[in-house]
Amino acid sequence: MTLAHTVAAHSNPKRPSFAEVTTMRSDSYTESRGATEDYVSPFSGLSPFGEAVDEAVEQSTAEFDESPFESYSFTESPFGESAYSAADEQSQLATEFLEALHDEEFTEALEQLLDEGAARALADAQQWSMTPSEAECRESLQEWIAPLITEWERTIDNFAGGLENADLHGLAEQELDELLDSLETPGALGSEVFENFLGKIVRKVKSVIKQKVRQAIGFVKNPVKGVIGIAKSGLKTIKSGLQTIGKHLIGPLLARLKKIGLSLLKGVVAKLLNPLTRILPAEIRPLVPILAKRLGIGEAADEAADEADEGADEFGTAAEMSEAFDQQLFAMFSAEESGEADEAAADEYDEEVDAEEPEHNTVAELDDARARLAAQLSAYTRAEEPIAEIEQFIPAVLAIRPLLKLGLKVTGARAKLVNLIAQPLAKLIKGMVGPDAARTIGKIAGQDPSVMIARAVVGVGFTALGLETAGQEEDTIPGEALASAVEATVTRVLDELPDEAFTDPLQVSAAVQRAFAESAAAYLPDRLLRADLPERETSEEGGFWVMMPRSTKPRYRFRKYTRVFAMPIPRQVARAVRWNDGGTLETYLLDRGVDRWPVHAEIDLYETLPGTMLGHLTRDETLPAAEHPGADEFQPLTAEAAGLLLREPALGRRRKVGTAPGAYRPVPGQRYFRVRVAKLPARKARRPRRLTTVRWDPASKRLGIVVKLSERRARGLQARLQRAAPAGQRDLPAVLSALREIFLPRLQYRIARRLLKAQMVTDPAAAAKLAGELTAATSTGLATYLAQRGAQFAAAVADPADGVTLAVTFTGVQADSAQLPAPEVVATPGLK
Repeated sequence: MTLAHTVAAHSNPKRPSFAEVTTMRSDSYTESRGATEDYVSPFSGLSPFGEAVDEAVEQSTAEFDESPFESYSFTESPFGESAYSAADEQSQLATEFLEALHDEEFTEALEQLLDEGAARALADAQQWSMTPSEAECRESLQEWIAPLITEWERTIDNFAGGLENADLHGLAEQELDELLDSLETPGALGSEVFENFLGKIVRKVKSVIKQKVRQAIGFVKNPVKGVIGIAKSGLKTIKSGLQTIGKHLIGPLLARLKKIGLSLLKGVVAKLLNPLTRILPAEIRPLVPILAKRLGIGEAADEAADEADEGADEFGTAAEMSEAFDQQLFAMFSAEESGEADEAAADEYDEEVDAEEPEHNTVAELDDARARLAAQLSAYTRAEEPIAEIEQFIPAVLAIRPLLKLGLKVTGARAKLVNLIAQPLAKLIKGMVGPDAARTIGKIAGQDPSVMIARAVVGVGFTALGLETAGQEEDTIPGEALASAVEATVTRVLDELPDEAFTDPLQVSAAVQRAFAESAAAYLPDRLLRADLPERETSEEGGFWVMMPRSTKPRYRFRKYTRVFAMPIPRQVARAVRWNDGGTLETYLLDRGVDRWPVHAEIDLYETLPGTMLGHLTRDETLPAAEHPGADEFQPLTAEAAGLLLREPALGRRRKVGTAPGAYRPVPGQRYFRVRVAKLPARKARRPRRLTTVRWDPASKRLGIVVKLSERRARGLQARLQRAAPAGQRDLPAVLSALREIFLPRLQYRIARRLLKAQMVTDPAAAAKLAGELTAATSTGLATYLAQRGAQFAAAVADPADGVTLAVTFTGVQADSAQLPAPEVVATPGLK
């Protein structure tokens, strides 16, 4: 077991399963199942003022704290563990290559690109009077991304032309960096998102070029040692010295790298059209077994690929795509000139992604199934429970889950599970289906403006949700609410039960009843619930979740809570609410222009559906037309945040795998909040997506700690550095303390994690010790810099670029902390 797997194994505490807590014998329960079976309903009845029943339902089990390791995706190649033996030269190459490419900021830039594309696609769909076809959506997205594709091709061609005749012999690393920087001439794309993404992907390009040049120079300088490398990596094309590297080695490499970049951009479009499509594109799949064979791991690659597909839901979409992109680059790096044995693979590699048959759009299929179930439940008139309707719906929920339970791979087991879930669920909702029930639910939902979105610029009730035809929507929303409760119940049951419990009627029924109580409390109006129901999400009457945007029905992309919380936010509360950039709500509001406390704000709540990206939330049609939020304004609504901001902790959700900072993906059922403050500047100052970044270059053993300061924060620090105080003294302690508040939290952990993953240190205790020494040295280096080179910081602040970036660099880091190199600190204008 590798260190990465060991960490994962010890950092994923799971809730106790029903199999562990059930004390009744399931066989005796099975024998007694029949017509006399009773289920405890969470409802008080269809009357808005119905009496609460006395029966109590099982309390929710306590939530367990999550390990911080769950928020991190280890960058692994698609190969088995045996490929990473310390004695294997090729394995060492793979480790160093992937580690050198790993870039948190590239993943952030890719996330921004996905979010902007998601917002663009949803905005286009909102303009149609009917649901656009996939071809129409694809055409719109291709038009949107075309300028970025053109600039990517031009950039690679520029590198190829500049390096073709370049003499790379004897160039120091700094000189090679300067040469590559001179060839980077980014064009004006007119989009900050496009320009940021291009800059980050070009950084990977330069890393690949430097690694290939370094490999070639090592071969030519020591050809005897490089005999094995000739057979493995094709460096035999270098026949006339290092002067031919640019033409014979870098040129072909860039040509293939261009295709991989185009594949990534096409993959962005594919992800936006079908969020659950596979990560690895067609042209890379034929190379995986060939690389596996070269590394001597046999069929392990297939197993690893299966594990990668099954684990696709564990990390964010952007993180998955970034990792897959790095794997493709390594495949190219290792195989692009590997000789006649790989010619067939090279032919496959050159195929277009579009040649692959499109996968089923399981998100669209779930949308259709959800709409069908909503209509069926609203119109249901038969005396028996709607078992058949629910059985027809459940497979659509199963289809969106990339990790199939082993027991469900057998058709018979799947059918049995569907039936075991559908029967008790149908009994629980029996009293809430049909036209009369739908009218009652609609009346309860719409009769009281206090539970609906109300804004000064729009009306109340259904109109506030963008529902101009209230009567029609009253018929739709009740069915959708029931369908949401059914969907959430199925999802919770699948999440909670282990494989072996799927055939046990007792465990499934118990899980269904508990899950449905939680789901009904979330998706149905409070007045339908028993007053004593412990799963109620609010202590007083609240709202409920409505699928949005209404104009794209049935292609809903998120849910919104019908109540907007108007709350004063004291500074102490804002300081306690964590923000995804590593800071707090306080720093966010200060950067937005808040200058007095408490802040009077409105807080909107959102919930994700399968396929939701944060860019979708920016297309909330209930907001004023002049309001255009960014995706980074939506923050996870944890129980802690809900308690602090809303005084309703039950509205929050635990951070799930894939939603913590750095994971870049909202998983289904995750909740977000957005703080809206009136009378703030219309122009939003540019803010860093991440306050602190850790960079590691394995070749030079260089560790970089990058601290990014917003323009407001940088100017505030500069004011303290000036001799303007009454005593004429600079307030250096306050400046250093402010910087430590930014970079110090979790820095030791992040450095240790990076060193372990790079195999720089193999013992976790030693890694923690070395990381602690580096963290302390970072603080010392910044203190020395502020005392001796404050003028450079002042010049960076005075530059017109927004913000300042502080880089603390340790070159030549060794595993022994006694040989710690002195840090170099540099301040540069902008958020680079």
